[in-house]
Amino acid sequence: MLKLKPFVLVFLFPLLLFAQQKKADAKKFHAEFDSLSARKAELLKLKDELKAEVEALNAKSERLDAALKKCLPAFYMKKYGRKIGSRIALGKVWRGMTERMLRDSWGKPDKVTVNRQKYGVFKQYYYGNIIYFFRDGKLIDWEDGGRKR
Repeated sequence: MLKLKPFVLVFLFPLLLFAQQKKADAKKFHAEFDSLSARKAELLKLKDELKAEVEALNAKSERLDAALKKCLPAFYMKKYGRKIGSRIALGKVWRGMTERMLRDSWGKPDKVTVNRQKYGVFKQYYYGNIIYFFRDGKLIDWEDGGRKR
């Protein structure tokens, strides 16, 4: 092992020094710098255009959400009748409502678990820390942060 160290010092050390002694070509450096500066300016312009497009799409999304809120009560009233449809449009929850009604009222749940027993199918719909309990498709109870209602 001792004979290997002088070999490394004698033959590889000059190679390392030679590799580091390359002189930078000033013209190449400035050309590359100018090219990268131009590309940076293009990317910054593109970033600003995309940011403006995102803002326009967010504004359009807000307008569509407002229009949808206006249309939903009429849609749910037509689908479920005046009394139930208006309750669903307002996001109300009550025992006896169906799974479809809860989904229409609250949207897609974060998580759903299913437990099939010989005496019925039990499902739990999770919306954040609220859990809704269904038996055979009807809401039987719910918990809000560990408190049963």
